[in-house]
Amino acid sequence: MTTLLPIPAIRLATRLVRRLTLGRVPRLFDAAYYRATYPEVGRSGIDPFLHYVRRGAAQGHDPSADFDTAFYRRQSGPTRLDPVRHYLRIGAKAGLDPNPGFSTRMYVTRYPDILVAGVNPLVHYRLDGRAEGRIAVPSAAEPGEWVPLQGVREAHRLAYPAAGATRFSLTLRRDVAVQACPTHVPRLCLLLALDGTEVDGLVQAFATFPDSAADAITLSIDTTLRPHPPRPTLILALEQCFHGPGPDGTVLMRYAEARIWDVMPERPHVLHVAPSGALAIGPG
Repeated sequence: MTTLLPIPAIRLATRLVRRLTLGRVPRLFDAAYYRATYPEVGRSGIDPFLHYVRRGAAQGHDPSADFDTAFYRRQSGPTRLDPVRHYLRIGAKAGLDPNPGFSTRMYVTRYPDILVAGVNPLVHYRLDGRAEGRIAVPSAAEPGEWVPLQGVREAHRLAYPAAGATRFSLTLRRDVAVQACPTHVPRLCLLLALDGTEVDGLVQAFATFPDSAADAITLSIDTTLRPHPPRPTLILALEQCFHGPGPDGTVLMRYAEARIWDVMPERPHVLHVAPSGALAIGPG
């Protein structure tokens, strides 16, 4: 018969394993953020940093609100160390960036006292620099990145149709309950692979919905009906967005402003700016 250890025992045992094998938790790792973002870790009792090193990093989990694992891995490639310890020991000196909104090289160039002091740039910005009014500029690690995506974390970019899917639907709604959208992000970007007719339809829907009598307008996209582009052609940037899970795999959103970006041409530009509103997006 298998006997499951109680959570306090798991917590104690895995903390001891972490201390013996990994040492102290780095200052760039936020255990509270990790537990809140990945609640299964909190429920398991496993030491959060041990989980990140042994499993979470490989799954693309982020160790804090200002460290984007997937973004960092695209710069560093495969490493023996997990991304957090790699950035602290190697990556910062090599000029790698921890998230799209923070350029390591620009920060130490602007503030050479940090380089002289030997303090990790992101650690300094988090603990002191932000409060002191020091400036962090976006990363140039991916210079071809579209303007609306600059500074936006990987987790806050949702692509539709999702990988392996061919359909999705977007519904403009008159309202979504506040309690249904508990998570706030400064900007949430929906990357949509639409053909020209569908782009026109979406812009028309956003333009007419505020003054219409309809409670909702739904746009259903099925990429099997006619040829579709292989990459996103439009970005719907939702400013000051609150979001949460809805029924049947949908995501519910409330936002202060919506900007529709055409990213088909070499120089992306805004097609339409819509006022505050609410929407749901998910499988078709």
